[in-house]
Amino acid sequence: MKEMMKAALFYGDREDLRLEEVPVPEVGDGDILLKIRICGICGSDSRYYFHGNEPRYKKPVILGHEVVGNIYRMGKDVKGYSTGERVAVAPIYGCGKCGHCLSGLENLCRHVVVFGTNFDGGFAQYMLIPQKGIERGVLVKLADTVADEAATMLEPFSCALHGLRKIGIGPGDTAAVFGSGPLGLAFLLLLKKLGAGKVAVIARAGDKLQRAEEFGADATFSTREEGWKEKVRGYFKDDGINITVTAASTLPVLEYSMELVKRGGKILVFSGLPTGTKIEVDPNYLHYNELSINGTIDSTIDDYKRMALMAPYLGLERFATHMFSFDEIRKGFQATRDKDRLRINIRIMDKDTDFDTEVRHDM
Repeated sequence: MKEMMKAALFYGDREDLRLEEVPVPEVGDGDILLKIRICGICGSDSRYYFHGNEPRYKKPVILGHEVVGNIYRMGKDVKGYSTGERVAVAPIYGCGKCGHCLSGLENLCRHVVVFGTNFDGGFAQYMLIPQKGIERGVLVKLADTVADEAATMLEPFSCALHGLRKIGIGPGDTAAVFGSGPLGLAFLLLLKKLGAGKVAVIARAGDKLQRAEEFGADATFSTREEGWKEKVRGYFKDDGINITVTAASTLPVLEYSMELVKRGGKILVFSGLPTGTKIEVDPNYLHYNELSINGTIDSTIDDYKRMALMAPYLGLERFATHMFSFDEIRKGFQATRDKDRLRINIRIMDKDTDFDTEVRHDM
């Protein structure tokens, strides 16, 4: 008789999330089975939940890619890991053979596997990590100093780190981050940690900017205030803004970023926009001002591992504003619309439950 587990399956239509009993994944000789402790709800999970029908998702799918778990079972050929070890999961891995993968950019692989998207993710009691993912290095062992709640932030932070590493941060560079949500705050903290000078956060909601100040923003500006652009220019004075980051999914933010960055500056286009969105750009404006525009998507496994090392020094637990039990997962998704939320986590394994370190090498 097959072992069964509880899982949250999303069937593709709006809010069609069902808690069901499904078979525990079978473990091949090179695979690892995780017992899930906690899984965060990412913005992409929330978008799919409320809007549905995105072609890149399999149906049904177990969502969730901000995963922390314990190694529960290992195939007989697995080396370098032990049952009971607490790990986080880098959410993507590539084929390992194409030019992008060989250069470390598996996030751009045309055959990329994305947990919680085209391969079942972490909103389940158990999650399979296939041999190819293990070989590519998706399992990252966690230090005791990194709490579960902090570890669910490794994925969004690694995406921000990937973007900043791509454009390059020079010592003392000035920066303006558009957006004061979780990713805007992630960019703020990482810019400071990577050696930037003045960092301002710009957003519509003035009440959210107080949190940005608490997280270390040197200045904050609300786009609802009259003359805000002049105030931004006045704050940075002759130094100007070396780097602008779009961490909010609105078209005006991209336009503002191009308008306010200094000559010779760099623009990081991070947040996605609805399919079909267009923007008019004067090529001479880019040409004569020597502007660099870079887009980034997801992160690499290397960036994820770097974030795991940086995590103890960033206070990531501050982002854990909401926690729901597995049975309350629908409430968790609804809470993603709470304007005051940062990270919403779903507790899969009872925090007070001792982990069972059963070893199965015969699977």
